[in-house]
Amino acid sequence: MEEVEPVSKEVEWGQIFGEGDVVCTCDNCGHDLRFPFEDSNPDFRGVQTRLFEMGWTAIKVGGAWRDFCSEYCRNQYIKKNT
Repeated sequence: MEEVEPVSKEVEWGQIFGEGDVVCTCDNCGHDLRFPFEDSNPDFRGVQTRLFEMGWTAIKVGGAWRDFCSEYCRNQYIKKNT
């Protein structure tokens, strides 16, 4: 299984040491979701699994992984960028 790189995901650290959010953003429409963590170790693989369960998708475009909140957004991004 090929590992998905966390390209469309960023860590926003909270004010308390070790806490924050993994922020996932759709590369087409900009919709974002936040996944909090408390152990100074954001779980990108777990976040990716949860995104897939919620209907998000990821594809590699031009050598970089991109995340999309729906197949519609994925298709629109491909039309605009390939």
